[in-house]
Amino acid sequence: ERIFKFYLLCFYLLSFLPSVLMKSGNVYVRTVGETVQIRCPYPDDHRYTPKYFCRHPCKSSEQVLIKTAKTYQVVLDGRYSLTDTVNGQFFTVTIKHLRLTDSGVYYCGLDQWFIDTLKKVNLSVHQGRSANNNSHSYELPSTVQSPGSTPPVNSSSGDSSFFRPICLFMLLY
Repeated sequence: ERIFKFYLLCFYLLSFLPSVLMKSGNVYVRTVGETVQIRCPYPDDHRYTPKYFCRHPCKSSEQVLIKTAKTYQVVLDGRYSLTDTVNGQFFTVTIKHLRLTDSGVYYCGLDQWFIDTLKKVNLSVHQGRSANNNSHSYELPSTVQSPGSTPPVNSSSGDSSFFRPICLFMLLY
């Protein structure tokens, strides 16, 4: 019975808690008609990994808005562009002529063989000018892992890696 409870605890920590942790992310606030540039950093060991940008829930290829095939590539597709700045370890997604319907949750993705890495982005597009005439962007940490290659199948936070060694240690004793 004790082992069963432990398995339940590990299952909770590795499955449900990460979905709560991934709710924060980059937030961009813009006005209809403006352009937004979304910066998506990535680790050095992913320089040559294909990059993509998708809309939530990002579970099928239809939600992938733009994707690179090669490193150092600039991809243009309608209102979207993606530029991979390898030396800076980030890629930039530009969306032109913003619409109210562009508001929502997006993900910057690294297309990997087994687990895609996703970074959550929130875009809020408003009608008319804001009171202070400024566009806002701010960043909160939120890197998540997604099993499967593009398109991602499910999301769980990279923060769950903290709990894996604990669960493994407890299983061994």
